[in-house]
Amino acid sequence: MTQCCNEPVSDDNALFTRRTLAILLLILLVAAVLRFIYFGQSPPGLNQDEAVNAWNAYCLLKTGTDQHGVSWPVFYYRGLGSNGSTLQLYLLLPFQAIGGLNITTTRLPAAAGGVLTILLIYYVGTRLFNRKVGLVAAALLALNPWHIQQSRWGHEASVCPLLGLLIPALLIWANFPLRDNVSGRQEIFRAALAGAVAGIACYSYQAMRIFIPVFLLAIVLAMIPTFWQLVKTRRGLLCVAAFASTFTIIFGAMAWQYIFHPEGIASHNEFLLIPWGGVAWPSILKDIAIRYIGHFGIDFLFINGDYNPIQSPPNIGQFHWYMLPLMLAGLLVVLVRFRQSLSIRTLFVFMLTYPVGDILSPSFGLHALRSAPGLCSLILLGAVGAVAAVDWLYKRNRALARGLIIVFLIAGIFFNVRYLRYFYGDYNREPDIYQVFYVDLLKACEWLGPRLDNYNAVYCTTEEMGMPYIITLVGLSCEPDKWFREPRRFYNYDGLEWDRYFCYGKMIFMYQDVSVPDMEELRRQPSDKRILFIVRPGELGLTNPIYRITDPTGKDCLWLCEL
Repeated sequence: MTQCCNEPVSDDNALFTRRTLAILLLILLVAAVLRFIYFGQSPPGLNQDEAVNAWNAYCLLKTGTDQHGVSWPVFYYRGLGSNGSTLQLYLLLPFQAIGGLNITTTRLPAAAGGVLTILLIYYVGTRLFNRKVGLVAAALLALNPWHIQQSRWGHEASVCPLLGLLIPALLIWANFPLRDNVSGRQEIFRAALAGAVAGIACYSYQAMRIFIPVFLLAIVLAMIPTFWQLVKTRRGLLCVAAFASTFTIIFGAMAWQYIFHPEGIASHNEFLLIPWGGVAWPSILKDIAIRYIGHFGIDFLFINGDYNPIQSPPNIGQFHWYMLPLMLAGLLVVLVRFRQSLSIRTLFVFMLTYPVGDILSPSFGLHALRSAPGLCSLILLGAVGAVAAVDWLYKRNRALARGLIIVFLIAGIFFNVRYLRYFYGDYNREPDIYQVFYVDLLKACEWLGPRLDNYNAVYCTTEEMGMPYIITLVGLSCEPDKWFREPRRFYNYDGLEWDRYFCYGKMIFMYQDVSVPDMEELRRQPSDKRILFIVRPGELGLTNPIYRITDPTGKDCLWLCEL
C-alpha cells in the first residue's frame, strides 16, 4: 500500500500531460461552479464580519484611510470594536475598484482564492508524490464541504486554506528538500519570495500568525539532517538565508508590535485568552492538549464540526464520511514510510500542525476558522491513502480494485448530492442563518437605497441584531466621504470588544433608551419632516407599514413605517 509514494514527479518530468490537464480542468470547472453558483446565497445576505472588511476596504479605496481615519493601516485596523487583520482589506481593493461596494465584490476574493487552492493542491500533491495523488487531492478538495463553505463568504479566514498551502508550495518551488529525489539546485530568488509571502500571510487572519511559524519550525525539526546537509553548501546556505531574512523582516515587524504595543495588535487575541487569567500552567497545558486532540476526532471531522453553521459546514462535520477510510489508509502510509520519505515527512508535519491556530482559545468549542490553515493537509492525507489503496489492490485483484472505486464513486455522489442540495437550498431558509446574515435588513436597505434622500432621519431597530450599522453601510452602498463628513456617534461598552454605533448621517440605531425616539415629540415636529422607521412588527407601537419584509416562513420580520 506504500508504492504510490515511491515515485515523486521530478523536475525532469512534466507537471501536466494532456490527459491530466483535461482531468484537472474538469475538476477546476466543477470547483468554480460550486463556489460561484448562486452568488450571494449559501450563505444568504451578509455577516457583520464580512461587512466590516468590505466597508474598511472601500474607505481605503476612496479616501486612503480606514473607517477611523487611519491611513493605510498595516498591522491592524479597528472594526466593530476589536482590532482586525489588514490583509483581507488589500485583497478586496482590486475587486471593489472594478465592481464597487456590494456583496459580490465582498465574496469574490474568497471564491477566486478557493479555485486557486484547487490548482495549488494539485501542484503540491504532484510534486510531493505523483500526478495521481495531485488529481485525487484536487478532486477531494473541490467537493469538500469545509472548503466550499469557506470559499463563499468574505470573512478574513476564507483565504487561510490558500495561504496555509501556499507556504509548502513555495518551499517546494524553491527546491528546498521537502520531497524525495529533489533534483536541480535551490533557487535563491524563489526562496526569498517564499519567505516574503510567508511573512505577509501572517498579516491575515490571526490563526496564521501561530500556524506559519509553528509549521516552519516543525519542518526544520523533522528534517534536521537534511537541512544540515543543505546549509553546508554555499548555495543552500544562501537560499536558507534568503528565506529567513525576508520572513524575519516582515514577520519581525509584527512580532515587535506584539511585544511592545500589545494594546493594539493583540487586543483581539487578549479577548480570546481572558478565560485563562489566573489558571495554573498544568491546567492550561491540559486544556491545550485536549483541544488539539479534538481536531482529529470523529465528532469534529465527520459528525458535528464546530457546532457553528455560520463558519462550519451546516449539519455535518468538516468532511464527508467517505474521507475516513481514505485518511486511515493515508495514515498507514505515513507511519510505514515516515523514516524513508521526505515527502511523507512534509505531509506529516503539515497534518500535525494543522490545528495549532486554534489551541489557545479555551472558552470556545473547536473552531473551524482558526484551524482552516491546515485544511489541505487532511485532504492530501486522504489522497495519498486513496492512491495507495487502489494501487495495492490493483496489483492483487483488478476486479476488486475496480469494484472498490465504483463503490467510492457512488458513496461520493450520494454524500455530495445530499449535502449540496441542502446547502444551496434549505440552508438559506434556516431562521438562524437568515438572522445572523442580516437578510431582512439587507432587503430593507434595498428598498431604502433609492429613497434615502426623501427622509430627514431613519430609525433602525437593534432587536435581534448585533451591528446593524455596518450592514447598512454596505447595503446602502454608502460613500466614505459622507461617512467622514456627516455626524456619527459610537460607544465602547465597558471595554468589551464591541463598538455600538448610535448614528451616522441620517441613520439612527435604537439602542435601549440611548437613541429610542420620543414618539410624541416626533409627532409634534413640523409636518415637512419625513421620518422612516425600520422596526420589528409592532415595535414602538407603530402600525400600517408601507413595506413589509417576511422571513422564510412568510411571517413578517421587519416593517418599514413612515411618521
